[in-house]
Formats: sequence, C-alpha cells, structure tokens
Amino acid sequence: MNQWGSRMAAAFVVAALAQASGASAQPAAGTAAPVKELATLLGAGASGPGPRFIAAEDPTNNTRFVAAMLLPELQLLVVSAAYSAPVLLRERVLTKKYQEAYQDLQAASIPEGKVVIEDLLANGLAVKPAKNQGPDVVTMGGRTTTFDGLWRKAKLKEEEYTGAFTAAEQEYTRLLGLLVAQAKAN
Repeated sequence: MNQWGSRMAAAFVVAALAQASGASAQPAAGTAAPVKELATLLGAGASGPGPRFIAAEDPTNNTRFVAAMLLPELQLLVVSAAYSAPVLLRERVLTKKYQEAYQDLQAASIPEGKVVIEDLLANGLAVKPAKNQGPDVVTMGGRTTTFDGLWRKAKLKEEEYTGAFTAAEQEYTRLLGLLVAQAKAN
C-alpha cells in the first residue's frame, strides 16, 4: 500500500474508533465553523459517499494555490503551495478540475513554503485530541507538528507547541476562507 493509501486507511481506523467509543472532538473554536461551512458547501452538490475536492488561487501570491480533499466525517486534507506552472493550475481551478489541482499540489508543488494540514474527523484543529481520537497534523515551514498534546515527546517547550498551534490555526483559517469563497462562487 502506498503512503496515500496508508494515510487514508489510518484516518478511517482512527475515525471509526472515535465514533465507536462515543468520543467527541475537543472543540476547535477557530477552525471548526469554517470547516463545517466548507463541508456543507462541498456536500451540497456531491453525489455519492466519495471524496470531495475544491481548489483556489491564493491572492497573496500569483504562483500559490490551495486545494482540499474532504473525506466526509473522516478527514479534511488541505495543501497550500507555490506551483512552478501556475497557468496550468489556474486553468484547473477555472475549469473546476479540483481533484487534478489537489493532486498536482500534493505531488509537484514547490516544497519551500508548502503547508499541509491533516484535520482528522474534519472538525477543525485541536491543540490536543479527545480521548480515543487521533491527532491533527500540520506541516508548515518544513516542520511537521503532531497536535497530540505531547510537546515534551516532540522535544518542544510548551510555548513552542502552543505557538505552532496558533500559527497553524491562523493559516488554516485563512486557507479555509479561500476555499469557502471558491465553493460559494461555484
């Protein structure tokens, strides 16, 4: 099984365990509402239980894009990065080929400045997961942080851990805003 399949399988198992145990996610005030809004918008025109995709151009830089794949009630995966052929990605966004845009950003984007957010259960980022729930994971600035509440295990000071969470939550909120605006424009 490739890395993609392994992550999806792990997300499914963790989500199933959390649902079976009755665990609920710790509220994520900053990102829960925009995640829910995006999920609602993506679900409105969808057919079937499969993944849903959205992508948008980032207005802060004409070579940067953001794309997301929603696995309803399992996970929201968001990637933001610069792309070496922005005309190609811009065309994918304009023609609503969001799955292709997502795949391009995941695979062929420029690594410097790439942001990847793995929001388990698609319920917003949590600084620490609820009992029997897996953690959210964010890669920003070349550094991956697992928000499991175990900053010492990650060899971080508590202030570094909470600072990383704050930065991740702010960027995630911004990216979600771009994706929600794109979904509403559809």
